[in-house]
Order: sequence, then structure tokens, then C-alpha cells
Amino acid sequence: MKIKKWLIVSYIFVMMIPMFAAFFIYQWIASYNTNVEVSDYVNNLTIFDKYEKLLQDQKLYLISSKERNLVDEKEKNKVEITLYDKDGLKIYSSIKGDMFFYKAKEQLYSGLYELKHGYKADSIKKPVFKNNEIVGFYEIVVARTKWIEGVNNRTILGCILFLVIFIVVLISVIKIINRKVNKPLSCLINVMGRFAAGEEAQIQYNVNDEIGELIEHFNRMKDEIEEKTKQVTKEQKAKEYMIAAISHDLKTPLTAIRAYTELLQSQNPLLEEEKDKDTSIILSKCDYMKNMIDDLLMYTVLSTDYKMDLVNVEGEEFFEMLFSGHNQLCEKNQIKFLCDISVEGTYKVDVKQMVRVVDNLISNAIRYTPKGKNIYLGAYSEEFQLPCWIDDNFKLELNEFRKDGVVFIVKNDGDKISKENINKIYEPFYKLDDSRNEQRKSGTGLGLSIVKLIIEKHEGKIKLLSESDKGTIIACYIRKAIS
Repeated sequence: MKIKKWLIVSYIFVMMIPMFAAFFIYQWIASYNTNVEVSDYVNNLTIFDKYEKLLQDQKLYLISSKERNLVDEKEKNKVEITLYDKDGLKIYSSIKGDMFFYKAKEQLYSGLYELKHGYKADSIKKPVFKNNEIVGFYEIVVARTKWIEGVNNRTILGCILFLVIFIVVLISVIKIINRKVNKPLSCLINVMGRFAAGEEAQIQYNVNDEIGELIEHFNRMKDEIEEKTKQVTKEQKAKEYMIAAISHDLKTPLTAIRAYTELLQSQNPLLEEEKDKDTSIILSKCDYMKNMIDDLLMYTVLSTDYKMDLVNVEGEEFFEMLFSGHNQLCEKNQIKFLCDISVEGTYKVDVKQMVRVVDNLISNAIRYTPKGKNIYLGAYSEEFQLPCWIDDNFKLELNEFRKDGVVFIVKNDGDKISKENINKIYEPFYKLDDSRNEQRKSGTGLGLSIVKLIIEKHEGKIKLLSESDKGTIIACYIRKAIS
């Protein structure tokens, strides 16, 4: 239940329960009063009858006397008797110290024979006759002591009971509000404080109300902040690593350039052949630094929200253009180049960036392929079978990988890449360690990182497979364009 509805219900509960309690307590007291009142009335009639027989004696009204004792000793606190002569003079009162005076005739004759039933007492007043003449009057008042005491006790008990019910209801509602509102809010404030202090904190609250939604939003926000923090930390470490890698990769060629430049400027005479060699080394180091800066710039651009210039291309025609021109580069490095294209359909690509992808993949394959070995380049949409130069185990993965699109593959006959290196190979500036092959150390370490970014911006994916005696495959997948 939502807190708003719950609070409304609780307010109604707090108001209605005491009202119902008061009503039932009142009914209980009223029922008691009715029962006691009947009993009290009957008892008082008996007392009236008892004393009326005594007070019918005409002699009592002839002589005034304060010494008479007309009321029983045990009823003195309850029964009051007053006698008047025929002229209205009070001639007797059972109340000690009562003043004797005349009573006006109107008052004296008012209410004769009428049994007056009051809250505190019942009373009756009657005349006494002798030979059909009034000789006096008597008035009997019987106090309703038991009735008053019972009513007072029941009223006090009812008030106490009402207060107890009200306090119990109030405390119950306060405790429920504390459990339902104050406790989770205090917990949330505590967790927020701990989270702000950098401590690990989590709230488990499975109630579907406003506070539950608030806690859910906080947990989601906290998870997002933690994820963003981890991402920022990771990016910061990546930047630090990139700076260190750039510094290292630039330091080596700069040191070589400085050394050969100093050698050229030295006064020691050098042969023309040595000068040409030194100059060639300086130029190659400069080319290396230029390539690294170009790759770094491209990697930085692709790491942002860079939008690809996508156009629709016909698959077979596009890949024929994309794969052309690499045969000569492989022949120059004494590597055999094999190319195959089996593609149907239309694809949405950034042509310039896809050229960069294939160039980087071929350059990387040449760098890690021994002389005399093979490099295979092929593109295959799902309508065609994969070529025989792909191992059957690799085919199972690639057939699943290329559904609803095309996969273009670069395979070389180089050494196996370990699983540890496969997980790191797309990281910027990561290079496979092979001190025996100087050519392998000539790359910038950004080629595959750039390839991965470009493929992902085409909403594609990349996969690397490597096994001993089966070669290494890098496969890039691009989905077909929607008609």
C-alpha cells in the first residue's frame, strides 16, 4: 500500500477507534445505570412505604420537637424526614442543626403526592388528615447514594478505559509509522552518508511504496555512480598508460634520431654509404613517429562520439575494391597472399574507415607472419560456405558469428596467441613480446584498437581465434543493411 493511502487509513483508524470505544463505553455505563436505577427505585419505594406508615400519626404534628428520632440509625445518612404543621411551620427535621421556619403555602401545597425522581435523591410530600382536616405535612427524601457511587465509579472507569484505548491506538500507530516511514528513511540517510564517505553500502527494502521507490532510485543511482566511477578510474588508468606508452615509444626513436644526427654532425669523416644509411635510419624513425601520432589521433577521435559517414554499398563490389592492392605488399615481404570473396547483399559502411580496418589487419598479419608463409583474406556472407583454409573447429564459431550479415577474415600462419594475450590484444599500445623479431616491434600498438573501435561504430563485432598449427584468425562482422 502506498504511504499516502496508508496514512489516510491510519488517521481514520486513530479517529474512529476512540469514537467507537467512547460509544461502547457510554452504552455500557447507560446499561448499568438502567439496571441500577430500577433496583434503586424499587428499594426507595420500600423505604417510602415504611416511613409513610410511621408519619401518618397525627400526634407528630401537634407538638414541635427536635428531639424526636424518626429515622433508623443505619439510614441516617440516606433518609431525610421533615415535618410541617398545617400552617407551614417546620416542626421537625432529621438533619441536625436545620433551621425551623415557615414555608410558603404555595411551596407547601406544590407537588403533593408526587414522587419526584431526581439524579441525587427521590422525594415525596404528603398531607396528614384528622377528621378530614389537615393537621400537617411530611416530606421524605431518600438519597440515591448507591446509584451516585455506581455512576461515578463507572464514569471514572469508562474514562480510564477510553484513555487506555486511545493511548494504545496512538502508540500502535506511532510504532507502525516509525517502522514504515521513520526507520527506512533513517536507514536511507545513514546509507547515503556512508556512501558519500566512500563506504560500501546497500539497502534491502522490498516494500512497494514511495519509500521503496525512493530507495530503488537511490540504489540505481548509486550503482550508476559506482559504475561511472569505475569507468572514469579505468579511463584515467588507460590515459596514464597511454601517456607512459607514448613517452616510451617516442623516446626510443628520438634517441636514435639524436644519436645518428650527432654522428652526421661529427667531425669524423663518414663514407657516403654510411651517411645514406644513417639518413635512412633517421627517416624511418621519423616515419614511425608520424605513423604513431596519426594512429593516436585516429584512436582519440574514434574514442569520442565520432559519427561514421555511412553509405549503402553492394557487398561483392565493395569487398573487391577493399581487398585490392595488398598482394604487392605481401610479395614484397616474401609472403604468399590468397584472397576470396563470396558476398551477397547491401551493407552500410564508412568506406574510408573500412579501408583503414583492412590496411591495419593486413599490416598486422604481415608483421607476425614468417617469410614463406601464407596470409588469407576473405569475405563471406551467410549464404556461402566458409573456405577450406579455415579449420573446422573455427568454422563452427564463425558460422554462428556471421548470422544476418557478412564476415571478413584475415588469417596468417604465424605463431599461436595465448589466451592471456587475446584478452589484452585490443588494448591501446599493447604489443606481443617477441624480442627475436625486430619487425614485430615496429608497430605502434594501436592498429587492432582502432580496428575494434571502427567495427563497433558500424554496430559490428570482432573475434580473434588462434590455435597451434591452425594459424590465427581475426574476423570482423557487419550486419546487412535493412531494405
